Amino acid sequence: MVENDIHFSESDFDSNSAFVQKYTNQISIPYDDFLEDFIVESQLYSIGIGPQKCGFFGIHNNTRLTILYIDDIYFSKGISIFEKIKSTYMLKDAFIPTTDIASISIILENYQEMKLQALHFSDSGRPVRPAEFEKKYFRLAEMENLDEIQSFAGDFLDDYDALITTRQLYILEKENEMLGIGIIVKNKIMENCMSIGVFTKESKRKLGVGRSIILHLKDIVAEIGMTPVAGCWYYNTESRLTLESAGYITKSTLLRIIL
Repeated sequence: MVENDIHFSESDFDSNSAFVQKYTNQISIPYDDFLEDFIVESQLYSIGIGPQKCGFFGIHNNTRLTILYIDDIYFSKGISIFEKIKSTYMLKDAFIPTTDIASISIILENYQEMKLQALHFSDSGRPVRPAEFEKKYFRLAEMENLDEIQSFAGDFLDDYDALITTRQLYILEKENEMLGIGIIVKNKIMENCMSIGVFTKESKRKLGVGRSIILHLKDIVAEIGMTPVAGCWYYNTESRLTLESAGYITKSTLLRIIL
């Protein structure tokens, strides 16, 4: 094989559906919607060697590799394929979860620096103490709550009104005071998973508000037969402690690899 045999063409998820399924099957621990959003917003490209289609990749904002899959039959050519991707599109960095060992094995052959970006959490199933705030204080957000939510949550989320309309946003309140919000998002790539997140009003932190919201969100997702996954910025110690106190563990890290 010579480098000229390797070629790329713009494509989409539908045309790569078989490869996407193989990709998700090799990810041992599902990740949350943070990485998925970058992937979904990426331009996808099909990888070809001669007449054979052998995989795909995605590039976000013209500079960041967000997903890479090369079929096992052609994986021995992976380093050559990646080097051509990197030079052709002048990539600056890559977002790769540590559970994507195939992509990591290729990219770590030639990189400049590796940074820790985020943590991926999955439920351990271990018993935990009950929520400090019972489920009777937890409900779906309504449009009349929009201004109050925006006043304390700020830019934690985009399009609060859309999230309320689509019944993805929840609030925890007691004695007519809003204490925090929770969100459930259906994953687009990690099948049968739903991502959950929480934001606690600053004056109500360290009281079990965030932990209670996480526990209630977990129950809601489990009740509909889906798997609740979560994530947080690697350096957000408080979020990590909250998730761990609700029974979550992290065995996967999102890496930002400088190329």
